[in-house]
Amino acid sequence: MEDGRKEIDPYEFLEYFMSKAAHVVSMDKNGRINVMALLWKTIGELWMIPVITIAVAPSRYTFTLLTEGVQEFTLNIPSEKIANTISITGSLSGRNVDKFKKADLEIIEGKKTKVPTIKDCLLTYECKIVHSCSSGSMASHHLFIGQILTAYASNELTKD
Repeated sequence: MEDGRKEIDPYEFLEYFMSKAAHVVSMDKNGRINVMALLWKTIGELWMIPVITIAVAPSRYTFTLLTEGVQEFTLNIPSEKIANTISITGSLSGRNVDKFKKADLEIIEGKKTKVPTIKDCLLTYECKIVHSCSSGSMASHHLFIGQILTAYASNELTKD
């Protein structure tokens, strides 16, 4: 790809997916986007499709966008170049602040989603929400299960 990324199998580079914090991008129905720092994530299969499950507290603005928005999200694992932005996207609310601007994050248009991705990330996943539910024992969070529509790795990982 011309943007420094290569399409990959979603299960490649799992050591990076599992060990790093992520930026989750969501969008309302009017096209307003938000980014949130996220640690609680997993990848696997459900109904024979590749999925990512994320846990988001109902008090978060991202929760509102995921439940009332375009029903898509992108999950972006930052490179070292932008790793410090996790503290910004994890400490401010998108209700009041444009966190993309505050963290100086650049967006890249999604290939399969309306929701954009973030430049300078090691891994990027574009997802469509296929199911959501309360988390049971983790009653403070809600689970969103997203079908992985496409996944990318940076040239830094693929050595291209």
